[in-house]
Amino acid sequence: MAKMLDDGSSTPLYAQLRELFKGQIVDGAFVPGERIPSEDKLNGLYGVSRITIRRALQELVNEGYLVKCPGKGTYVSERLPGTSVSSKVRAKFTQNNDVQSFTEACESNNQRAGAHLISIEQVEGLDDARAFFGFGNEGRLLRVVRIRTADRTPIMVEENYFPAEAYAFLRSADFEDTSLYDIILSNGHGEPMLTEPCDLDLEKASAELAPYLDVPVGEPLFCLEGRYYDTDGSPMYLGRQHIVGTRYTFRI
Repeated sequence: MAKMLDDGSSTPLYAQLRELFKGQIVDGAFVPGERIPSEDKLNGLYGVSRITIRRALQELVNEGYLVKCPGKGTYVSERLPGTSVSSKVRAKFTQNNDVQSFTEACESNNQRAGAHLISIEQVEGLDDARAFFGFGNEGRLLRVVRIRTADRTPIMVEENYFPAEAYAFLRSADFEDTSLYDIILSNGHGEPMLTEPCDLDLEKASAELAPYLDVPVGEPLFCLEGRYYDTDGSPMYLGRQHIVGTRYTFRI
């Protein structure tokens, strides 16, 4: 049975709930990486409003005890406050055809890579895409958008554009917590390569991106754009990554 909150206390209900959850996390009732109950479940357990529940959870997110994964739920942080290990992902990025995947970057930092599909849809190729893929006006692309996480912390939203016909297998692929490179390799293609410089710019988190990355609108982001080739030199995909700058470091 859930511990009841005290309506008569001078301590607000959201603060009582926050401290209750924090104590359960510290005591191991909820372990790192575990998903906490839904708002509906918590409402049934404690009989408090959704506003109260959301404020308590958001304060624990702010304090580093919980991590929100849009579309999946709220999880106990893999790196609880007070631990000495940095949660920042440090990724190797060179221009000698050596591209380190996000999964590899996480592994080199002893972190667990995650992925969650936001959308996959067919779109028309713009002029720069047609030039890259050698399309005519009839060229169509598959736009694959995912959230990438490290130890459940959102790091980036990646949007990749593939030739729709050659990469039709992506429509039925399991993207959940899966490396895109592994999906590509398992379907007969080589490992993606860079043969030309990428573009790295700064941008601000839009109202669309911010909720997926669990950052405020206007948060500074890296925007990395690159053209990736198959090992036989054929164009593979156009990639654009929207990266939370405070959670990611490039090694160039």
